[in-house]
Amino acid sequence: MRAQIVMRILVFGATGGTGKLLVEKALSAGHKVTAFTRAGSPLNSRDGLSIVGGSVFDPIAVAAAVSGHDVVLSALGGRPWRNTRICSSAMRSIAPAMKQHGVSRILAISTFGANETRAELGWFARHMLFGFLLRNEVADKEAMEDLLSETDLDWTIVRVGILSDGPSRGQFRAKDDRSIRGMGSIARSDVADFMLAQVESELWKRRKPVLVY
Repeated sequence: MRAQIVMRILVFGATGGTGKLLVEKALSAGHKVTAFTRAGSPLNSRDGLSIVGGSVFDPIAVAAAVSGHDVVLSALGGRPWRNTRICSSAMRSIAPAMKQHGVSRILAISTFGANETRAELGWFARHMLFGFLLRNEVADKEAMEDLLSETDLDWTIVRVGILSDGPSRGQFRAKDDRSIRGMGSIARSDVADFMLAQVESELWKRRKPVLVY
């Protein structure tokens, strides 16, 4: 039997829907986890979990958090009604900090429909959702993808369908060959399982899989 490798995992967006699941599942798997949160964000301390408060827009705080970790997981997301580009702005701090401290592996959540996959959406999602209602959030994800793609980090950009809070199904499609068409859905729990499974895997490095049922 293969011995379990304990990883030191840093999670950005640790108090969001998917971020909380990443923290819980990583701890359950025996990993050491650091949750990077806004000051005052509610998160219960427990064995194996360190909580670091700070702003993702603060390069010094981000660099201090990245130091000493093996893997970075980003579950950051914006809000359609906000103009602040959280994901791309945060990545401008995260990527240099990883290079500074010799941390190469990062998995970051994006969205199906970003960049070249916009063409695989249906008319309504392509024009109304992504072209109008969610245009700021999608532009933020696209800028984040571009920033990561230009680095020499071992990145995986996880493009998710419509997120739900249902239980893990354990079976879903993960494709980057543009064979997925139409805006499908995926449970946050399955997204978290997929991301943690890639922590030690070479399969999806420097690739952009779409996850949907």
